[in-house]
Amino acid sequence: MSLKFKKAIIIGGSKGLGKAISTSLKEIKVKTIACSRKEIDTSNISSVIKFCKKYREIDILVLNTGGPPPLKFNEINIEDWRKYFNQLFLSFFILLKNIKIKKNGYIFYISSSIIKEPGDSLIISSSLRSAMSSLLKSYSLEKSSQGITAINIAPGPFKTNRVKQLVKNLRRYEKSLPTKKIGNPKEIGEFVRFIVQKQIKYISGSTVYFDGNLNKSYN
Repeated sequence: MSLKFKKAIIIGGSKGLGKAISTSLKEIKVKTIACSRKEIDTSNISSVIKFCKKYREIDILVLNTGGPPPLKFNEINIEDWRKYFNQLFLSFFILLKNIKIKKNGYIFYISSSIIKEPGDSLIISSSLRSAMSSLLKSYSLEKSSQGITAINIAPGPFKTNRVKQLVKNLRRYEKSLPTKKIGNPKEIGEFVRFIVQKQIKYISGSTVYFDGNLNKSYN
């Protein structure tokens, strides 16, 4: 089946993992709408609602956004929770609720490998991304009869601005990783392209970890 008339919306598509996904989908003639924060600010619910009025339906939706700063438990305040609840959870719920995914379409949620092994500094991120991962699983069950495939992609450290903000010495950090190298965003872009191009459907509802074997758990 030709994909040249298919359309994709990539939230957070102007850089990093979102940009890599957009680039890869363009290579198979999917028309991509790669959105920056100027087009949709997921921390601003009014911005999200306005965006939904502009885009009513789509073939492929990629849910992707930046994360909160590292904070210890006692450093987090109520306003932090409110802001990032909007950015990492409520905004994505609104998008899923209001943008129709066409029959046999795809949803890719970019979460984080910390949903598998939460730490003591990215508490807001691990908590809200875990909640969103649960919501996506429920959504995938409800939409399975329509052939809609929902996949949770959980990256570890990749060469993005986010990692540069979190890691002071990138070269030293790379040497500490099991693979001795940090992830290339292109790999996630190529994974998404492969799933769409080959029309892989039986993976729906799954979480795929791209963490370079960083987490030691086998499940």
